[in-house]
Amino acid sequence: MADSTRRPSVFAYTLDKLGRQIVSGHFGVEGVIPREAELCDQLGASRGVLREVLRVLGDKGLVSAQPKVGMRVQPEINWNLMDTDVLDWLWAHRSRTDYLREFLEFRLIVEPAAAHAAALNATEEERREISSLCGRLQDESERIMDGASDERAQKVDFQFHMAIFRASRNRMLINVGNMIGHIMRQQIAVTTSAPGAFREGLPLHRAIAEAIARGDGEAAAQAAEENVRLTQVHLQKT
Repeated sequence: MADSTRRPSVFAYTLDKLGRQIVSGHFGVEGVIPREAELCDQLGASRGVLREVLRVLGDKGLVSAQPKVGMRVQPEINWNLMDTDVLDWLWAHRSRTDYLREFLEFRLIVEPAAAHAAALNATEEERREISSLCGRLQDESERIMDGASDERAQKVDFQFHMAIFRASRNRMLINVGNMIGHIMRQQIAVTTSAPGAFREGLPLHRAIAEAIARGDGEAAAQAAEENVRLTQVHLQKT
């Protein structure tokens, strides 16, 4: 009978290991990566695999070839912070609080705009979906008060916010929503872990859903902004 647990491919293993080393500062201040032969020995990978890994890391903004130096770690400002691999490596090796603080500052910019656009552009079906998810969030909050796990509520909360980005009918905002979805899942898990966090945020979720339902863009944007600011307060308490 075949083993159902699959080992990662040599490429996936090498990419993950080297990516984690880069993000954790393994290569020091200068960020000079060892030459190919030495790196192959360290990682247990062939030259072909290593070259492909370095190409992918270059596409993610983590490394670049420097004349007379070789491969070097790029400044963090060049990293693609919306890439799911980079996010996972940062999540594992950097301050989560600092990263989430920056993420919420970004949400504060884009989410009110998405809520405003959703109020103006959403289809009736999308408005009903947002209202339905808000109702489910109310149900899940009550389950938590009865001692249930908060995992289902976190999933519904995530679906609620993603539905708003989709309902914006703005391709750029929808793309932003897709990009930030990975980190939003992690952020929600952290900032809703305190007792009463879901219950405290429910009125603002309801205000967003109701404003979108009646087509009030200004009210939707205001409620969305207040909701993110409340999340910032929850983050400070973690």
